Amino acid sequence: MKVFKGILTMPLLLGLLYACNNEDANVDKDKEVTGNNSVVDETTNNNATNNTENEEDERTGIKVADVNYTFTDFDLDVEYADHKSYDVEYENDGNNIYAELDDDLNGVKYNGDKAYDNFADALKQLTFDKNTSDEDVRKEVLKAFALDENYQSFELEVKFQNGEEKHYHHNK
Repeated sequence: MKVFKGILTMPLLLGLLYACNNEDANVDKDKEVTGNNSVVDETTNNNATNNTENEEDERTGIKVADVNYTFTDFDLDVEYADHKSYDVEYENDGNNIYAELDDDLNGVKYNGDKAYDNFADALKQLTFDKNTSDEDVRKEVLKAFALDENYQSFELEVKFQNGEEKHYHHNK
């Protein structure tokens, strides 16, 4: 009799275990929190992935051999009233060209080819070198990018082809 009860009980227990296991399969593993370390690790992993994706988004299809500026890095940040700014980032690392444009004045934000296409003509107009005066660089950059001179701050960081870096700052 005990064996008979055991045989009947076994399928019921297996069915119950199967049902419990099935509910766990529907739990969203990203939302399941087992401890603070897991959350931190997931966040760190997501940030690493996002950084890689951002770099890929900023990479252009432009061939390095097709550009010939006096600089390899160009980082412009012009701040205006009402927390508006105009930011341009260009980098030529010898293998790839990266570009980013964040223009609060016109409400546009681009990465990669689209960003580069928006400011390539301005970069082509720039002729300054490491010996050009700060004032002349500022005027040349504002003119090339068609930016208003009524800014609050002007910041430009440039890395020339010889590796020398130069910073240009002006506050009004």
